[in-house]
Amino acid sequence: MASEEKNKVSKNSPSSSVEEQVPRVIGYYKRQAWALKVLEKIDQENVIQDGKNIILASSIIQSKNELYFPAFIRINTKEKGKVAGAYLILEDDDSFQLYPLEKAMEELDMGELLPFKYRTLEPIDGDSYQVNWPDFS
Repeated sequence: MASEEKNKVSKNSPSSSVEEQVPRVIGYYKRQAWALKVLEKIDQENVIQDGKNIILASSIIQSKNELYFPAFIRINTKEKGKVAGAYLILEDDDSFQLYPLEKAMEELDMGELLPFKYRTLEPIDGDSYQVNWPDFS
């Protein structure tokens, strides 16, 4: 009951800000090691099949202003590693949620992210876009 009252007060409270309702993207790190630590906390294989000829790879994004974000990138193996989509990670209480990059660009004003470089945590067979793996491409 106390938690219900707390939620009720926070929704109607004039002191509650818009920022509380905006999703919190994990990232903006100055060192890629912090982004890597986030990915290590998520219990998932680094490379998983995500449909025909598409894999989902744990990755680190380097923004144009050289900040780092943990992410999951969809890679099309039929098209030699072309990026088919990307997901940023949101903090949601005690769990993580995936947030499509396109949606983040529209809704969260993340223009400083583009153009970005990325690297997957593991090399991807047939990926011709990451020519200098493990460096950012």
